[in-house]
Amino acid sequence: MEMNGDSIPEPILRLRQKSAIRMLHSFDHSGEDMSRKRKHAETSGKDDNGNDNMTGDKNDGDDGNDEELKGEISKMMRYEIGEGGMNGARVDPPARERPADDKWPHRQSLSFTRSLIFYGSGSITPEHETAAKYIEEARALRKKYYGGLGVKCSLALNTNNSTRKAASSSSRSTAPSEVKGSTEPTENGGNLDDAKMPCAFEYPTKTPEATTKQSSATNSNNGTAAAATASSTPRLEYVFGTNGIVEIYEATDFRRKNNLVSTPDLESFVSDYKRLVKMASSGAMRSFSFQRLQMLTSAFKMHVTINGSTEDAAQSGLLGTDFYRTMKVDNHIHLAAAASAKQFVNFVRDKLENEGDTVVMEDGQTLSEVFKGAGLDSDHLTIDAFNVLADYSVYQRFDNFNSKYSPFRMGQMRKIFLKTDNHIDGRYFAELTKIVLARHEQAKGHASAAEMRLSIYGMENNEWEKLAKWVLRDWEGGDFPGNMISSHNRWLVQVPRLWRVYYTKGKGTLSFQNMLENLFGPLFEATLHPEKHPEVAELLNHIVGFDSVDDEGALEAPLSCCQPSSWKKEDNPAYCWQLFYLWANIEILNRVREYKGLNTFAFRPHAGETGETMHLAATYMMCRSINHGINLDKQVSLQYLYYLDQVGLSISPLSNNFLFRKMHQNPFPKLFKRGLNVTLSTDDPLLFHMSDDALLEEYSVARASFDLSMTDISEIARNSVYQSGFENHLKEQWLGQHYKKGATHCDENKTHVPLIRAKFRAEHLALEHLMVILLAAGKGETVLQEMMHQFGEARNGQRNILFANMTEVPDFPEQNQL
Repeated sequence: MEMNGDSIPEPILRLRQKSAIRMLHSFDHSGEDMSRKRKHAETSGKDDNGNDNMTGDKNDGDDGNDEELKGEISKMMRYEIGEGGMNGARVDPPARERPADDKWPHRQSLSFTRSLIFYGSGSITPEHETAAKYIEEARALRKKYYGGLGVKCSLALNTNNSTRKAASSSSRSTAPSEVKGSTEPTENGGNLDDAKMPCAFEYPTKTPEATTKQSSATNSNNGTAAAATASSTPRLEYVFGTNGIVEIYEATDFRRKNNLVSTPDLESFVSDYKRLVKMASSGAMRSFSFQRLQMLTSAFKMHVTINGSTEDAAQSGLLGTDFYRTMKVDNHIHLAAAASAKQFVNFVRDKLENEGDTVVMEDGQTLSEVFKGAGLDSDHLTIDAFNVLADYSVYQRFDNFNSKYSPFRMGQMRKIFLKTDNHIDGRYFAELTKIVLARHEQAKGHASAAEMRLSIYGMENNEWEKLAKWVLRDWEGGDFPGNMISSHNRWLVQVPRLWRVYYTKGKGTLSFQNMLENLFGPLFEATLHPEKHPEVAELLNHIVGFDSVDDEGALEAPLSCCQPSSWKKEDNPAYCWQLFYLWANIEILNRVREYKGLNTFAFRPHAGETGETMHLAATYMMCRSINHGINLDKQVSLQYLYYLDQVGLSISPLSNNFLFRKMHQNPFPKLFKRGLNVTLSTDDPLLFHMSDDALLEEYSVARASFDLSMTDISEIARNSVYQSGFENHLKEQWLGQHYKKGATHCDENKTHVPLIRAKFRAEHLALEHLMVILLAAGKGETVLQEMMHQFGEARNGQRNILFANMTEVPDFPEQNQL
């Protein structure tokens, strides 16, 4: 950390001085460190800092060396507190990756966390090699779907490739699934866009039409690139295939013979999914995964035991930042429940008192008349009377949970205040949402941002148009006028799995294909013909991903290869079947938008909250990250895969506590300790949180309930930025310029996560991949023999330290083992 003594606050200075004194005192009682320095000097002729060794003959005894060593360390500690380094030079920071000369430097300021684990005879077996082969095969399936290797695309970029690529990289997309040249995500969540989104912190102008014009002018990457290449690129058209997946053709291909983009078909997906389930359920993979996960847990416990105080000291030295000033993103929050109960009640009271005469219903009823007709008055405007907070009645009851969205259990109230499509065009909902967004924008209490969910049901073809008008409209009322685009929020679209509602609406005449056409038809229209659908085209510029929501525990039909056009029965299609068709059409849409230099979308569904555990196998294959995922503790094979590929998990312990898992049963602390890419989110503040700052409440409760340190919650906050769909230039502000290289390249002065923790996570993840790759290649016996050899070398090294530093070695039990 670049600072001199004058810039260090007096309390920190005194703390470091005391630490230096304690360290010097400890050397009066230990010869270990002196022996290490002497041995290094004997073999290299230089001290630990690369300086010429001037201590005299290597055979000299201990006399005088203790004092000299104390002097060196005293210089080092004086340097640490700002009085200059040894020889006046600053000690280089610990290496963040393997140096170019392949020589790791000796460092005093980093505690190394990798521990030796002895593998005895029989600890690596042929069954382990089988498990490793299954793991590599499973990871290949993920690359096929999420990584895009199974997608065939003929949308080759022409000579304007570089221009288009720059435009595409300015998207609000978040995952390597959108960067299809990539076959594998980075260790912390994937490749991300490289260019800025110039309008990221700007509000569009007043009208939707003006908004579209400003977006084209401001976001030159999108608008200019598209205009510059329009004359040189073939015009594309889309049609819905009979298999429920969009097909892309050149407009001149009248016979529709050359589909330019295609994904694996349903039959291939079903086969691959069943193969993954079979591998994950095998005894070999379950045993191996369980062993590795247990060892990761033990490694973290050892790390915290040995290095916990070092982490605390390192974190206290990260001046100018703290947990409150570190960015935290609420990756999983539903807009209809984004306000707290108190905010909602106060908002309704204000409207009843000041806008009681406003007509809010299609039949002409005013707000006052609606309340009066329900037998309600201002005395009923209390949190308890609203009955929106979750209680025991919602545990394992998703139907009761959904009813909590309706104040006083009245659907009318939900439609008036929490819907975008009503008689007042969703004005109240917009004003309430702006209150919630303002808290993030004003950084009240701490630095935070959100990724809220808007709903598209697929019931009607005009849903996208209505939603776009609501988001882009210049709302003039309320405390915060303007549209719904915020510098501190990125929108996701959630698609509820409501096939039975759609079936009932169509009275058995509609198919699942019709629902898919309502969902995706307007998106392809706006992408290919933005001049005809300017509002939807503009809305898509502000969306970063898609979510799939509903009760995973609901009864569903078995997974089959039935085509969507043939699905006309009342039964809910299988969860995995529905996700496949969402993924496939999003994938096609992303390829077209990338080709046109537009932003793309991540697929981040709800999964593993309840219901069938193997839902998590499907999301492993197709998704960058998921919401919840707490069922991973029931399937160790999938848990280990999620760890290896760092699939994001946005977990909401307070929500889980009321719905499916009590706090003491929540696997969050276990998953975190093992190194999975987990973070905290609020889900539904209206139902689950007591304060206006739901995200801070979530972190506070988790810290107390799961015994998390400040380093822990800073790491969890950092993960939330990794998982988010915010633009690359913002992530560089929040994580550091080189964050995409890996955890150790994040700037600890921005993330508040000490380098020692990042090194621990990165090294163990790399070692796990090393182990799996070697075993899958049939090198199990080689691994075993080499590890046994390395253990012997370490044991000999420890013995040499003892005898090199003691003229007489006292007797102690089992001394002969050395």
